[in-house]
Amino acid sequence: MKRTVAFLLSFLLMLSIFGCRLPEKNVSQTPQATPEVVLSTEQTEPATTAEQTPTLMPTETLLPTDTPQSAQETAPDGKGVINFTIVLHLEGWHDGENETSFRRHAEQLREYADLFEQYGATMSLESKEIIDGCINWNDNVLLELQQRGHAVGIHADAGGQDGATIRSIVRTLTEMRGKLLLLGINATFASGVASKANWVKACEDAEIDTVSCMVAYGLWSLDESLRPAEFEPYRSPSVGHAPYPFELEDRLTPWLAEDGSNWIIDDPAGKVLIIPSGLSLNNAYEELNGITGGKSELDAEDIETWQEILPRLVEASDSGKVNTFYAVWSFGSAVDMDLLEEWLQLIDGYVQSGNLRWSTIPEMAELYRANMQ
Repeated sequence: MKRTVAFLLSFLLMLSIFGCRLPEKNVSQTPQATPEVVLSTEQTEPATTAEQTPTLMPTETLLPTDTPQSAQETAPDGKGVINFTIVLHLEGWHDGENETSFRRHAEQLREYADLFEQYGATMSLESKEIIDGCINWNDNVLLELQQRGHAVGIHADAGGQDGATIRSIVRTLTEMRGKLLLLGINATFASGVASKANWVKACEDAEIDTVSCMVAYGLWSLDESLRPAEFEPYRSPSVGHAPYPFELEDRLTPWLAEDGSNWIIDDPAGKVLIIPSGLSLNNAYEELNGITGGKSELDAEDIETWQEILPRLVEASDSGKVNTFYAVWSFGSAVDMDLLEEWLQLIDGYVQSGNLRWSTIPEMAELYRANMQ
């Protein structure tokens, strides 16, 4: 009996204990909720700080947003008109010393001009020995062709020699400009000036404002940190004779150079305009396929190569820029006139469609500078 009573008392005591604590537990949760509210109130300031951080996000996200927009703005739209010419290098012959050679070349030039003019085409003649031929043999074929709408400049072959300096390049360019002035021609564009020396400064000092047909050898003058990965320690301009820029589609956009140490960087304050080289006329197949030491005559493979690259050039053009490109032709043995006309007909198709426009090197330079204003 006592055990039963004791058991009941113990049971009631346990009920009493648990009965009291259960409400207490519920009540104690209420004040615990208050600290939670208080804590959230105390965190208001950090929360405000946290909320302020996202307010910076629109500014920060502008950078990645701008990048695609910039890419879209600078990506070519394939709708540009490409200003086009053929640059004819009048070099490598003794026309100043050999009258027979000069007379033959003068007549060849007139014959080429007759054919080109049938298609409304204009040549950019970069002259060397033939300048002396015009003076010595009293036949100013260069001025005649300029008056017919073609352009006359200089192929200097200055700067590639060991020990070449700014002064030596300036001297060569100045002498050649002076002779052309005697012929009534004010030449302001030149090729054949690539050098380890500061050839950009030399051109500026010699009043040459436009350079064409730049080759890889000219990369020597750059600060080492700016030389592209493809640069090699070329022994001479003939070894480093690959056109620069190296990629075909990158040769559509001229730029201004401020100095020989950084000439691959466009500088609006620069005085010398670089109109990058195009593609060889009579060595197109070999040049595009990296073949050296081959033939130099214009043939069917060269025509086919031009058929291949022209659509690429159109696709890489941009209606918001001045686009330029040209064929480079080293004057030599008489060319097959039928093949030359076939090439002109190919080009004329793109002219008629509005993709190409015949423009001499000086006309390209004038258009580029006018577009900057």
